Amino acid sequence: MRRVLFGVLSLGLAALAAWGTAGCPIETRVAAWAITFLICCWCFQLVDNGTAALFFFLVLAVGRVTKPEYIFNGFATPAFWLVFSGLVIGRAISVSGLSRRLARRFRAGATTTYPALLARIIGANLVFAFLVPSAMGRIVIMLPLLADLARDCGFDPNDKGYAGILLAGIAGTYLPAFTILPANLPNIILAGSAKTIFNIDLGYMWYLLLHFPVLGLGKAVVLWLLLKTALPDTITRQRADEKPKRLDARERGTVVVLALALGCWMLDSLHGVSPGWVSLAAALVFLTPAPGWFGKELLDDIKIDTLLFVACAIGVGNVIRHTGLGDFATEALLSHLPLSPDGGAGNLATVLGLFMASGLMTSVPGIPSVFVPLAGHIADAAHLPLQTLLMLMVPAYSTVLLPYQAPPLVVGTSAAGLAYRHALLVCTGLSALTILVLFPLDLAWWKLLGVAMSR
Repeated sequence: MRRVLFGVLSLGLAALAAWGTAGCPIETRVAAWAITFLICCWCFQLVDNGTAALFFFLVLAVGRVTKPEYIFNGFATPAFWLVFSGLVIGRAISVSGLSRRLARRFRAGATTTYPALLARIIGANLVFAFLVPSAMGRIVIMLPLLADLARDCGFDPNDKGYAGILLAGIAGTYLPAFTILPANLPNIILAGSAKTIFNIDLGYMWYLLLHFPVLGLGKAVVLWLLLKTALPDTITRQRADEKPKRLDARERGTVVVLALALGCWMLDSLHGVSPGWVSLAAALVFLTPAPGWFGKELLDDIKIDTLLFVACAIGVGNVIRHTGLGDFATEALLSHLPLSPDGGAGNLATVLGLFMASGLMTSVPGIPSVFVPLAGHIADAAHLPLQTLLMLMVPAYSTVLLPYQAPPLVVGTSAAGLAYRHALLVCTGLSALTILVLFPLDLAWWKLLGVAMSR
């Protein structure tokens, strides 16, 4: 009954979106209907994420909304192959036994408490974000380790403690890392587009100084408080220290491949090879059949549903841009927004709300993809300096309101076998605390740094 009611509501919202674009070309109207229905499917969990993605592809392709290369663009991106490769790499870490070895070393000792363990996980994963320029890569490397760590602490997959440990690693290496320039895909899109379109260089240290103290460290602390409060638990098993065994051949090989991949990820600014292709090369090494190695067994547990969701989520922003839906929606919203001709904090809040609301119509990477090309027009309407407006996208896309907006969160929680409600708890709880506490602090920090709030 619940699914029927949400299905009727979804169809109604999709029809409303098509009606709202009545003066637009048919391609824009069909895109508005299809995207709204897709997002409702993801949000209300009407069907599996991958099934919803296939329906979306079918509607756009049959309706000839835009070129096939735009509809299926997500499959051609390095980000998609980073997800695929990451799932293979994560499986290799688990099958080799390396994850259990690392999990035992991660514990601080027999007296470790659950809140202290959460803090260590979040802190370690935040440091990890400085080293590996790919959220998906970080997540899939850490997942097997975290799962074994949770089991070593006596938690079963249905326990709050199990969910808390896994979410501390998944969210801890993803959400605060939006404040580290090369750490997440939206940051890279923002920096690249700003340079290409406006010839504005977003310096690494300036970006870090502007965003990391409040939205980075602050969000890590708030995440810790949220998890230990909303998912309280107690460690029931204290594994005795074991004499470490020597690495076997497969573990040694896994360490070598991981070390080479990590080195290439960290040096991507020098060699120019995308982390996605580095990951694919590492995955192919693991998939190569050889005596005592892994081979195709690593493909057995790859979830096609997850890969379809990722490809669709990455490509939605492209569809919005090429069908003209982004331009239409932005112009329509700007004409109704209460923007002051004097600029100031009020306009900052209004534009921030616009960016965040638009993020509900696309994935997180879609915010800079859609709005950077429109940034000049929006800055003129809001009477804000262009660079200030560009930087305002960071608090917007780093505040994930619902799980479907962030492919790494969906992939991480799905691969970990966590219930949807756990990802929803992190997104809604953390977003509320960010808006109420961190946004005012962030605005005060910007003022302290002398960021211009008006022209």
